[in-house]
Amino acid sequence: MSHAFSPMPQDQQARFRGVYLSYLRARDGVPDLRARRFDVRERLFAEIDASPVRWQGKLPIDPEVFHRNHLAASPEPGLDEATLWALATAKTNRSERFGVELSIENPRRRVDHLEDPHTFIQIEEFYHTRILKDALATLGLDVEVSEPPTRTQLLVKAMVFMPERLSDMAVLCGEIVGVMIFSLLLEKARALFGAQPEAMARIEALFAQILVDEVGHVHFLRSRVSPTQLGLARRMMPIVISSLLNDIPELDMLFGREELTRRALAADVDAAAAAYPDRLVLGAA
Repeated sequence: MSHAFSPMPQDQQARFRGVYLSYLRARDGVPDLRARRFDVRERLFAEIDASPVRWQGKLPIDPEVFHRNHLAASPEPGLDEATLWALATAKTNRSERFGVELSIENPRRRVDHLEDPHTFIQIEEFYHTRILKDALATLGLDVEVSEPPTRTQLLVKAMVFMPERLSDMAVLCGEIVGVMIFSLLLEKARALFGAQPEAMARIEALFAQILVDEVGHVHFLRSRVSPTQLGLARRMMPIVISSLLNDIPELDMLFGREELTRRALAADVDAAAAAYPDRLVLGAA
């Protein structure tokens, strides 16, 4: 078990960037920040587009109910778990997408160099939006990504423009929470949509892409922070979770604050991607 809040040994930190960059090049291919794409990963999505998978028969989620709640601050009472799952999934990546757009446009932090893992991480977040749209399309939902609420936008802007020593801690918390949320959503999907194995297999394959990426992001941030910063980040976690649940109350309704907090503080991120052969193996770094 690799606890995300345990310090990475200094010798591993020193060599991590180079190893991680080599891994990203092999997994993603050549990055094009302007187009927000990788050449290798585009091949995967070409295959997905060429072979769409759709739920057969009556849809598990009423599209009218979903769209009525998608832009609402809080879901209406009495929604079933499948609808709450779809709403949470549609909202989960919007803050990261918003933050990446700001970061790319921030001249103080502009990252467009092929030798910097940040370039890959930023583009991966754009793919996550596409992945989640494809997962929801499997269930018969056509979704456009919305912007996060105003209060969340302000928090994200503060993180983007604050000194990196501070932002690394906040972003680390966000990435750890992201791993836990996508893990929980995938577990819930298996229970909700397992009746149609083909559709569930497509959702699993799509979520696997995000989980593998997110675990890599966590370890990249661990390679940048000190033990003191890790300790401070762990103390920040309840604040990060509260902000997330204010933004996406459907997560609280599906899983509960206590379980979300427990999973985030346990921070066994490697377990979330252990089943996927293209994951980053930390021992190799």
